[in-house]
Amino acid sequence: MSDLGSSLLADARRICAVPAPLHGEAARGQLVAQMFEEAGVTPRIDQTGNVIAWFGPTEEPAAVLAAHLDTVFPVETPIEFTEDGGRVSAPGFGDNSVGVAALVHLARFLRDIAVERAVALVATVGEEGLGDLRGAKALLEAIPCRAFVAVEGQMQDRITVIAVGSVRLRVRITGPGGHPWSDRDNPNAIHALLQRLSTAVRELSSPEVAINVNVIGGGTAINVIADSASAEIDLRCEDEQRLIAAADRLSEIVTAGLRRASDDPALTAEVAPTRDRVLTAEVERLGHRPGGRIAPDHPLLEAARRARSVAGLPPATEDASSTDANAAHGRGIPAITVGVSTGGNAHRLDDYVDVEPIAAGLRSLEELTRQLASDPGL
Repeated sequence: MSDLGSSLLADARRICAVPAPLHGEAARGQLVAQMFEEAGVTPRIDQTGNVIAWFGPTEEPAAVLAAHLDTVFPVETPIEFTEDGGRVSAPGFGDNSVGVAALVHLARFLRDIAVERAVALVATVGEEGLGDLRGAKALLEAIPCRAFVAVEGQMQDRITVIAVGSVRLRVRITGPGGHPWSDRDNPNAIHALLQRLSTAVRELSSPEVAINVNVIGGGTAINVIADSASAEIDLRCEDEQRLIAAADRLSEIVTAGLRRASDDPALTAEVAPTRDRVLTAEVERLGHRPGGRIAPDHPLLEAARRARSVAGLPPATEDASSTDANAAHGRGIPAITVGVSTGGNAHRLDDYVDVEPIAAGLRSLEELTRQLASDPGL
C-alpha cells in the first residue's frame, strides 16, 4: 500500500468511527475541524454544521470541494472495520468517510502550494435521505461560488455530469373510520390511498421519470375501517421541469375528488353527501433536490478530465447521480461529482472501498484542486 493510501485510510477510519446519522453530525464535524487544525488549517463551523476550510483570497467566489459528513445509519449502529482482499469495509466507510478524509488530505496539499484563486473545502451536513442537501444549500446561500465539486469515496471510475433531481412527498388521507359492517358505507382511507397511488405509478412511470412509493402506514385494527393512511414518495428525473410537472400531477391524482386539508372546511354536496363520510387529503413536500447538467465542454469538466490523465487514470464514465452537487445545479453553478477510489455496497453495513486505487484517486484530486486554485479560466 502506498503512503498516500495508508494516510487516507487512517484518516477515514478515524472519521468513520464517530457516528454521524442525519441531523446528528455534530460530533463528526468537530472531529473533522480538529483534523483540519492538525493539518495546519484553521476551519470554521457554520450555523448549519458545515465545516469550512478556506484557502486563498476571501473577496472572490470560491471553488468548493465538498464531501458529506452524514450517513444513512442510526447512531447505535456498531462500527466494525473489516480488511480483506484489498478492501476496507465498515458502515458508511465509502459513503462517505473516505470522501471527507480526502478533504483533510487536500488541506495538507493546499497548505503547501501557492493558492491564487479561492478554494473552500467543506464537510457538509444533511446530504442523505430527507436531509434535503441542507448543508450544501445553506453553504451556497452564504458564500459566492464559481464551481462546485462533490467528492465521494467510491466513484473513481465516474464523473457525474448530470444531477438527477428528486422531489420527496408525504401523502396522507384521513376519514371517519368506523365499524367494517355497521359503518361499511364509510370510505376507507387505505383503499383510497392505494387506488390513487396505483393510478399515479401507472401514469407517471416512464424511462424519464422514476416513482418510488415507500414508508406506507395506516389503520389501527383488522376490524376497523382505516381512518388514516400515508405514504412517502420519491420522484426522480434528470429534467427539472419534467420533475416538477410530475410532482404537481401526483398531487392532483392523490387529491382528486377529496377535500384538501388546506382548503376551506365548508364542504359541497358534490364532494360528499354527508360531512362524516368525507375523506381529506394532504400532500406535504419533504424535500427537493434540483436537477441539472454541465455542458460537455465546460472548463470544470475539462479540468477534471485533465486531472485524471495526469494521475494516469483512464477516461471516466460520464453519467448521472444525486449528490451535494445538485444544490449547485439548482443555483446555476457548474458542478460535477468525482470519487476517491472504487468500491461498492453503499448504504449497507459492508460498504467498502478498494485500497489499491486510492493513490491515483488522490493524485487526480490534487491536480483538479491545483487547477481550481490557479487557473483564471475556472
